[in-house]
Amino acid sequence: MSRPATEARQADCALPLNDLESRVQRIVRESRDKKLGEALRRFVAGRSSAASLNTTLMDSFREHRNLEAYSLLYELNHREFLTVILKRLRFAHAQVDAYDVLQDVFISIFRYPHKFRDEKEFSFRNWSYSIIRNTVLKHLRSNVGGTPVSADTLAESLEDEQQASPLSELVSDESRDECGNLWLIVLANYLSAFDSRLNERERKALTLVEVEGVRYREASDRLGIKLENLKMVICRARKKIFRLISDLAGGDE
Repeated sequence: MSRPATEARQADCALPLNDLESRVQRIVRESRDKKLGEALRRFVAGRSSAASLNTTLMDSFREHRNLEAYSLLYELNHREFLTVILKRLRFAHAQVDAYDVLQDVFISIFRYPHKFRDEKEFSFRNWSYSIIRNTVLKHLRSNVGGTPVSADTLAESLEDEQQASPLSELVSDESRDECGNLWLIVLANYLSAFDSRLNERERKALTLVEVEGVRYREASDRLGIKLENLKMVICRARKKIFRLISDLAGGDE
């Protein structure tokens, strides 16, 4: 691929392109998902969009419950999701933490992948935006003293209106306290796994990359290890943590 094409692909991706390729290829090997492998090749070659790759990645997680696929979905989308959440919260005078909403959105994605349907290029975007919309509304309605906000105010123009809401059961059957308690349990076990299951190098690597936002190459220099070795260290660390979270949530790897 030419340099301009490579730069265009990089601009369309939330992660370094080489890192994205290696991560997706690892998922393809573990899950034997040929469809995802083809989607990666099309994206790298400039024949499909990041939205299309996200859709196929989500469908792969739905089918195989690969934790690396879920982790990658988070890394590719959490900044955009947070921006969308903040935009919607500007319409309401309520004490709602955008990061709490974001956490609940990804909990729902993790718990209800069977509700996702890979039907077109923007299927994941439409589905996830509907989750964001409903989760924001749920938090606003639970906020005592907040200004009432209608669903129309927060409607997402890109939402696929034929797609049934994946949070309908969650909104009707679960209270905000139950969802909050679930997140506290997940967070507590994440921190427990971080402290007890990871070695010192794994903890330092995750802190640099996921907390401080340091790029992989800089993190490898700081730790004094090769870039590929750093990626393996982070991959193992994530798997240890997400395996515990998957066991907690009753999911299958």
